[in-house]
Amino acid sequence: MKNVYVLLTRAQTATSALIHLATGDLYTHVSLAYDDSLESLCSFARLYYSFPFPGGLIREEIRKGHFSHFKNVHCVLLSLPVTDEVHRNIKNCVQAMVRDRGNYRYSYLGAAFCRAGIATRRRSKRYFCSQFVAEILLQQGAVSLPKLPCLMRPQDFLKIPQFRLLYQGPIDRVFSAQEQKEKSENLIEGERRATDYC
Repeated sequence: MKNVYVLLTRAQTATSALIHLATGDLYTHVSLAYDDSLESLCSFARLYYSFPFPGGLIREEIRKGHFSHFKNVHCVLLSLPVTDEVHRNIKNCVQAMVRDRGNYRYSYLGAAFCRAGIATRRRSKRYFCSQFVAEILLQQGAVSLPKLPCLMRPQDFLKIPQFRLLYQGPIDRVFSAQEQKEKSENLIEGERRATDYC
């Protein structure tokens, strides 16, 4: 078994503030990663941190990317255990999309309909953040969703029981939480091996 990760955030931007005001959701953005270090983190968002347009598929770096421009970003990091096959399929799918990211666009209309609770048919190579994460996980058989991908909001991922909460707090401390998790897992694995040896 391996893990994929979902990161929920709410940045201090006008767009995020408007979404929060319209929905009341604590988290307004969601990203997906398939590695423990979160180096593969990506989502659909603004291409330039200082302006909401244009938007598309981007690689997100916590320490020096978009998130580094905003202070006190609150986040939740969730993990989802999946089989090796599902993990490989998610990784291959995301990598293929990232290689072709110049042809993907942010679906502003889809995001607006989602906020209104209206299901729409996705246009080719157009996504908003939560639709992207939801569709990848659903299509690759990682998890069942409470809603259609086009109606999933970032907050909805907290309602999926298969996800495990790894961290909640300031985003600049998320790596400390991950490092602590890895140390604990290494300690448990070491104890298991020692027991097997005895």
